[in-house]
Amino acid sequence: MLNRAAITQDSEATYRGLKIHTAANLHQDCIGLIRALEFPANPSALDLGAGAGAFSRRLMDQGFQVTAVEFNAKRFKAETDCYGYDLNQDFGDLFLNRFNLVVAIETIEHLSNPRHFIRNCLEALKKNGYLLITSPNAESWLSRIIFLRRGRFLWFDESDYDNYGHIMPVFSWQIEQICHELGARLISVEHNRSTLRRKLGSGLLQALKNKLTYVSALYPLMAGRKHGEVNLYLIQK
Repeated sequence: MLNRAAITQDSEATYRGLKIHTAANLHQDCIGLIRALEFPANPSALDLGAGAGAFSRRLMDQGFQVTAVEFNAKRFKAETDCYGYDLNQDFGDLFLNRFNLVVAIETIEHLSNPRHFIRNCLEALKKNGYLLITSPNAESWLSRIIFLRRGRFLWFDESDYDNYGHIMPVFSWQIEQICHELGARLISVEHNRSTLRRKLGSGLLQALKNKLTYVSALYPLMAGRKHGEVNLYLIQK
């Protein structure tokens, strides 16, 4: 049974002194989803793209035996094993044992092939194990408006490419297709609790404020996952 009392009230920027490099509250939202799942005693977890190790530390506080992968393993500071590896390469059979849980928080958008990545994640899981992936929501209403103006999705303009390495927007319908192709079950698609950041630019933002009737006419026509800045995909093998 997982320790439900172990979560602490840390700031959005750190957890137990370890830096968090995600959207606001995303780690809390992810751990909330994980806590609602059933796991055996002493469950194992693989944290991919682990960064400094803040989420690995959260998982450890919840009773998981954690193994981490981070391209630059020197960044990782949590007290568990971390391997330096390029997740664009095959990694599904890299470990001797399979895991009850695989997590990849804001990682898939940095990789060149979503299908290859998810296939390897599933290979690393035990039967009926869970995979939790997050990625910027390119389908959000704000992202669509930005695309109309700039031809780029939210979090995927040139500065995001240069500063964050965001190279691959991922869509909910795409994840559904991949899960179907690989024989996995997409249990749910959630979004984080933080408010969409205002990245429209002052000129367009002011124009929208002056044309609320135009925006209100567009919004109801938008299908798909138009709410939320980051999508959380919960998948079962």
